[in-house]
Formats: sequence, C-alpha cells, structure tokens
Amino acid sequence: MSGRVSSFVKRKTGFCAFVVLPTVVSAVYFAVFASPQYVSEAQFIVQGQHNQSNMMLAGLLEAGGGGSASEDTYAVQDYVTSRDAAQLLLRTENIGAAYQTSAADALARFPNFYSGHTFEHFYAYYRRHVIAELDTTTGVSTLQVRTFNAQDSQRIARALVTAAENLVNRMNDRQRENTIAASEKELNESIQKLSNVNKKIDAYRDKIAMLNPNLQSQPVLKDIAALQTTVTTTRVELAQLQRSTPNSPLIEVYKRRLIALDAEISHAEMGITGSDASFVPKISEYESLVFQRTLYEKEVSAADAGVATAKLQADRQLLYLNEITQPNLPDYAAYPHAIANVAVVFATMFGLYLMAMLLISGAREHKLV
Repeated sequence: MSGRVSSFVKRKTGFCAFVVLPTVVSAVYFAVFASPQYVSEAQFIVQGQHNQSNMMLAGLLEAGGGGSASEDTYAVQDYVTSRDAAQLLLRTENIGAAYQTSAADALARFPNFYSGHTFEHFYAYYRRHVIAELDTTTGVSTLQVRTFNAQDSQRIARALVTAAENLVNRMNDRQRENTIAASEKELNESIQKLSNVNKKIDAYRDKIAMLNPNLQSQPVLKDIAALQTTVTTTRVELAQLQRSTPNSPLIEVYKRRLIALDAEISHAEMGITGSDASFVPKISEYESLVFQRTLYEKEVSAADAGVATAKLQADRQLLYLNEITQPNLPDYAAYPHAIANVAVVFATMFGLYLMAMLLISGAREHKLV
C-alpha cells in the first residue's frame, strides 16, 4: 500500500501538492484545532400605527408583489450591523474580549496574526459574526450573533435587540418633535402676526384719540337723524300753516328754524364725511385693521387646533419594536461546518489545479506549433 501511495505521489506530484495537501491540512484544522462557535438567534418586527392612506398604499404594494417591510424596519435592520452598534458593544458589552478569548483558535479569534488591529478591521470581523436578515414579505428581522461561548452570544444578541429598541424610541422622539415643532412654529407665527396687528390698532387709536371710531360716530349719526326728523316735522307744520294762515308771522319763524336746522345738519355731516379729519376715513382704516385682526384670530385658532392634531397624529404614528423570539442560549456549536468547509477547499483547489493544467497544456501546444 505504501508503495502504491508513493508511486501515486510521484506520478501526481502537482495534484497532491495543490489539491490533496491543502485539503488534508484544512481537514486536520477543522477536526482538531478549530474552536466551536455558538449562534444565538432573535427575531423581531418593527410596527407602527400609520394613517389610513399609508395602509391602503401598503396594501396595493403587497398586492403587486411588494413586501410589507417599512423604511423604519430597514433603518433598524441596518443599525444592528452598523459601526455605531459595533462601537456601542465595545463600550458596553466588551465584545472585543468575547472574540479575543483563549478558547478561540489562532485563526478564528480577533485579532489574529493575519489581520489588522484597527476598528475597521474589527468591524469587518464583526460583520461576519453578527448577521441580520429581513424577510421583506413578513417584515420579520432575524438577528444571529456568533461567538465562542454560548452565554456571550446570548448576551450580545440581547444587547443588540435592546439597542435596536432604543433606536426606535429615538426615532419616535425625533418624529414627534419634528411633527409638533412644525405646527408650533406655525402657531407662533400666527400669534406674532396677531400681536403686530394689535399694536397697529393701539397706535392708530392713539393717533386719532379714539378707542373705536365706529362706535363713537353713532351718537353723531343719531343726532343727525334726530335733526332730520325735526326738519321733516317743521316742514310739515310750515306747509300746514301756509295753507291755513298765509299771513301768519309764524311762517318766518319756521323758515328761520329750517335754515338753522339745515346748517346744523350740514355741520354735523361734515364731521362724518367730507375731510381727512372726519369719521369716514378713520372708520375705514380702523375697520381694515380690525378685519386683519379677525383673520389672524381665526388663523391662531386654526394653528392651535393644528398643534393638538399634530400631537395626536404623532402619537398614532409611534413605532414599536416587538420581539417575536428572544435571544436563545444555544445548546451546541453551530460552527464550524467542517465537512462543508473541507469540501469547499477541495473544490477550490481542484478547480485551480485544472485551470493550471489547461494553461500548461495550451502553452505546450503553442510552443510545438
């Protein structure tokens, strides 16, 4: 048997060196030296109370073959495998010690002899050992954490789920603040407009020395109406007197009274209209300012209702991270996959060997030609 093996090695030196030897080395490594690695798995879903239009749109997308996962779900999904999450675990969970343990073999631990020691090197290692997958149909996220100790895997997975929940809470706070801040800004602007027009009204009252020219003109209008009534009565009496006693001395008295009444009416009407100091321009400008104030009061009322609506809407759109399954404590090691890894090594090296043989064969044929 030894002779046959020796003969085969001599005849197939290249095959043994490039295919058999790496395969045997990898088999020895995975069988003897490779450290067991444990995977803790957790599942969660990000949900929120969205408005009816968003629900209808999501239904249309699902009917058309789209997934039910929201943008918020993708944000949480990306966060657990982000640099921020890795740095958080380094600070709070001492994840570096979990991968630098003496229980890990020289090739699998971090740092090792062939990798760097910077955070970026650790992050690349972290991305291989912390995997988050999203089922776009159901919106369920699956988190897998792999370390060299079952308790460490569960502890880190639980810390990541907690970090994801904290992220959702921060997103809720930002969303609520942005929604309410926009409404409150509009309310403050409306209040400022109302305050400005009230200052204009006060300044105008000081300018014309009247609180309300519209109301203060009412007594003058009543006096004019009373004078006109007196004029009408006097004219009727004068006409009756002229018919009954044409030569009565009272006729001149009534005529002089009518002249005096007409003069008084004209003088009173000049206070209402006819000049810049009359009531009409004062009333017109005052009513214009009052009309602006009425509009701004309605705007303030609408903006105040908008703030209350925005707060209610912000509460309705809150996001929630619901845990479907909590991080488990693995009973046995899920890695390494010794047989699969050895098969990959064999297939890879055998493929390279065949390519090399084809290239060598092609070069020989070309040389002969």
